[in-house]
Amino acid sequence: MQKLLLSTLAAAALVANDTTMYQMDAISVSASPIHDHETFDVPNQIDLIEGSTKTLKATASLGAILEDISGVNNISTGTQAGKPVIRGMTGERVKVLSNGSATDSQTYGIRHVLNTDPFIADRIEVIRGAQGVLYGSDALGGVVNVLSNEILTAPEGKSIVKGEVAGEVHTNNEERMGGVKIQVARGKLGVNAAITQRKAGNFTTPDANTWNKGEPAGSKPRFAGELPYTNFDTTSAQVAIGYTDNWGKVSAQHTYWQSFQNYLGHTSAPNFTAVASAGQKLTNNETQLKGEFLLRDWILKPTLSRTLNQREAATNTPYEMMETKQGTADYLNIEVDRLDGRLAFEHPKIGDFEGEIGIEGFTKDQTLIEGKLAPTATETGKALYLFEEADYEKWIFQTGLRYDTKSITAPTDGINVPFVTAGIFNGSNNSQEFNGFSGSVGATYRLTSHWNIAGNMARGFRAPSIFELYAGGIHGGVQAYQLGNPNLNAETTWGGDLSLRYKDDKTKGSLSIYHTLINDYIYLSNTGTYTGTLPNMKNEQTNATMQGIEFSLDTFITETTRIDGGFELIRGRDTTNDRKLTMIPANTLRLALHQNVGSLGTLENSTFSITMKSAASASVAGPQEPFAQYNTMPFGTANTAGYTVWGLGYNADMKMGGQKAKLGLKVTNLFNTQYRDFLDTYKGYALAMGRDVSLTLSVPFKRK
Repeated sequence: MQKLLLSTLAAAALVANDTTMYQMDAISVSASPIHDHETFDVPNQIDLIEGSTKTLKATASLGAILEDISGVNNISTGTQAGKPVIRGMTGERVKVLSNGSATDSQTYGIRHVLNTDPFIADRIEVIRGAQGVLYGSDALGGVVNVLSNEILTAPEGKSIVKGEVAGEVHTNNEERMGGVKIQVARGKLGVNAAITQRKAGNFTTPDANTWNKGEPAGSKPRFAGELPYTNFDTTSAQVAIGYTDNWGKVSAQHTYWQSFQNYLGHTSAPNFTAVASAGQKLTNNETQLKGEFLLRDWILKPTLSRTLNQREAATNTPYEMMETKQGTADYLNIEVDRLDGRLAFEHPKIGDFEGEIGIEGFTKDQTLIEGKLAPTATETGKALYLFEEADYEKWIFQTGLRYDTKSITAPTDGINVPFVTAGIFNGSNNSQEFNGFSGSVGATYRLTSHWNIAGNMARGFRAPSIFELYAGGIHGGVQAYQLGNPNLNAETTWGGDLSLRYKDDKTKGSLSIYHTLINDYIYLSNTGTYTGTLPNMKNEQTNATMQGIEFSLDTFITETTRIDGGFELIRGRDTTNDRKLTMIPANTLRLALHQNVGSLGTLENSTFSITMKSAASASVAGPQEPFAQYNTMPFGTANTAGYTVWGLGYNADMKMGGQKAKLGLKVTNLFNTQYRDFLDTYKGYALAMGRDVSLTLSVPFKRK
């Protein structure tokens, strides 16, 4: 930790962004269902990734795009898979939304990717802290709302056409992306469309002496250099249509996403040879229907969405050869069909309050077509919620209450018989009922025109998932035998956060502290036993606390020099057993200096950047933590040393056909540093990615 603090002081002189335009805040649509607010003004801690910032961060990994936000980390696996961690919570506790609607991508495993390509999105909003009232009982840690382009309208008899063509090139893994988005409006009717293709080869780590070269046991990696079985190929497309009139608006949208993924693993002793731990074919189809109807002073807002998600995987087989494993014990095919509905009523001001009352429900049919990892099961849920907001001269006050019920049933016959035979579940515990309240109270007080203080208190509730209750089989992607626990209780949380914020036309900063008590915290435990050569991982429960400090700063120190950065200190404790919680991120510091030099020939608004990320050392909570077994192997490590990585960047505007294109050049891991991040799931046997040079170009177009 001392090294981290010294790095903070040493680098404090360095620290900004890509333009001299002072826009120190943005409007959030996720903070409230009744009003759009600047993120500075609301009780919740909200960050946005949009516009040129999102373009220049371009990557396949949603977690990697978000990890520069203080309080947000990334469970990474190679260059394609990244799951966001918000204030130490991830997986089922972080709700990923598509335009405010629930998604279901079978992302129960730590290496399971979120079924979205960030290019398709117009913006990504991240809310830290429990958000169960508005976004469902799974949002204990926070919400990531992936928002599409708005559907445009045009003056009567007029048309609008606008869009974007973009491309990316990454040298480390030879990744290529090409995409196009278009928005067309004719009067009250609007149509959007987008498509993207992303393909990458194996990624490469810095050169290093490896265990198989005769190095001593301990921190030496098993694999370094080009890592086999880390390639992927992803296609995504979206189409939407909407109509707006005096009575309101309606829209329909369909998104298709398909990805072929490989993951590096290794065989057992004595050779530990490289192998594709799992090849995967992932397919996701999502359809959304939405409406807003004006009923005098009320607004009726119905929403209906359907998600059809399929996961096919083959253990120890790359995706290029998956079909050869069909019909064998190594093949897995699970399909999820989920239908969500919401009916919300936004009411006019009653006294000082405006708000929304709503009912929600969903049905989820999970079908095990082939394999043994997770059973065929049905899950249903219902909820009633109320959200209220009052805006006074110096105060914004938000409060809400929600009640959820959820039921899960896994049949004991048919394809589920092997789970019953193995003792995973039986007729006495194959059907579960859960219910509970979520609630929150939050307020922002305007101390002056530049300072405010914001606070939240919340109670959260989350029922265990089908996978957490009833899993039982080889999980090829993480090379483990995973076991559910039908005796799990629902998680409940009590927590609060407090933030001091500053904003003027050149500076925005915040300092936040939070503390959360978690009853019946569900975690994946390494049991220390094996099925064959695979470690057994089982879901267990404990009581826990999560607490931390987050700081962020974004400021122009001159007309052309901007500093941004932040740090995060986090602590998670298993209070029942008086030990650390598993999979808690390391303390981190991020700093950046951006210098705008104006025009360079035909390139305008040219900005050069220096970036730095420093992470403290971190150790596993004990032998019960996933990947802890690598601390006792003849290679690799589960504990990670502190590290600092540097980067360079350049971005500019470029005139093309009357439009200003965005050009970005970025070098990550500039010095090709050998390191492993604590949340990198490859850390046990491989280094993190080495130097990468990426080029992005985004060309907008518009016609009226």
